[in-house]
Amino acid sequence: MPEENRVFDVARPGHSSAQANSKPVIVGHQPTITDPMVRTGSSADYPAAEPASTRINVQDQPSLSPLNPDNSPAVVEPGQSAWSGPFSETAPSDQAPAPEFNTAPSAPTVDAPIEPAYSPEAPDQLAHVQSLQVAPPKRKKRLAWIFLIILVLLAGAYLAIDSGLIKTNINLPFHVFKQKTPTSAATQPPAQTPAANTATIPDGFTEYKLAGTTITFAAPTTWGQPTSSSDPGYSSRSATAKSDGTYAYIVDFATNKDVEIAVTSSKYLPPARTALYYDYLQWCTGTSDGKTYLGVLHFTTANKVDTPTTVACDQGPITDATAVDTSTIVELKTKDAAGNVAGDLYTKNLSNTDLPVIRVKDKAMTNGDDIKQLLTTVTAPTAQ
Repeated sequence: MPEENRVFDVARPGHSSAQANSKPVIVGHQPTITDPMVRTGSSADYPAAEPASTRINVQDQPSLSPLNPDNSPAVVEPGQSAWSGPFSETAPSDQAPAPEFNTAPSAPTVDAPIEPAYSPEAPDQLAHVQSLQVAPPKRKKRLAWIFLIILVLLAGAYLAIDSGLIKTNINLPFHVFKQKTPTSAATQPPAQTPAANTATIPDGFTEYKLAGTTITFAAPTTWGQPTSSSDPGYSSRSATAKSDGTYAYIVDFATNKDVEIAVTSSKYLPPARTALYYDYLQWCTGTSDGKTYLGVLHFTTANKVDTPTTVACDQGPITDATAVDTSTIVELKTKDAAGNVAGDLYTKNLSNTDLPVIRVKDKAMTNGDDIKQLLTTVTAPTAQ
């Protein structure tokens, strides 16, 4: 039967030399490099098993060829290529010999799983790899410590609440510390009532405290800042005696010079001079005639030395006094010792035993309403 002229896109094996960019054909799936993750000993204990290279000559079906009529196998001489073709019998001497390849018959490439290297000298190596597993993290001990810490914190908070260190309305089921017995409403002390001399400050007034005393009062803010001066007092008065106390405190205001305040002591005698409007103490009502009298600190004299004795409300009666309230009177257009009109004079009795009286003189006789409000704000507690 005549030979058919067959044409192939790929040259027949053995009839052409390998291309410069040719790649070797995979002939096995055993790894040639040992995996360090599955070895337990040194590299000397498990030598890598490498397959021996085998040179394979692949030829097509026997056929007659002008270069090989008897179809005898080609003999490769040293220095010659393992491939031959119709146009080249021997590799040129000036070219480098073609690289050797491990070849196998052409077959579809299949991705196979990589198997661990196996060494005949270590038959238990594969079993060791199969038994190797990654142990899960040990968290039980850590969770136990966290639970213990939380328990201690809760116990500490409970004890702090039970001991009263932390104030809260939580009603605990049981108590470790002894609890205070709440006081019933029947045994609580009665609420303290405000002091009788506590005063309300009117609108437009400013409260002040008289320096060196316990007395406070409120005056109209428009009168300006008050200033005080003291009149010397004597517990034993003579021509050569020195002051050993304050007989009276005198207060005036920066922007209202018509108003003057005087607070008089019941312990000291004033200097030897003509009597002034504040030389008198509290006012009183006569027990028989119902008229108004003024008090004064009496004294005795021995060897030209005056010594205080007692306070007596026996000056008067005064005929120009009018009651403002139960503790205050006013003398309108009162006159001084020379018979001249000195102004309106307001006198208020205080509960203080050392400073028992306060007076306000209005020379202009136009500040009556403000003075009456001022006197309602006066507080004079006795010093303890």
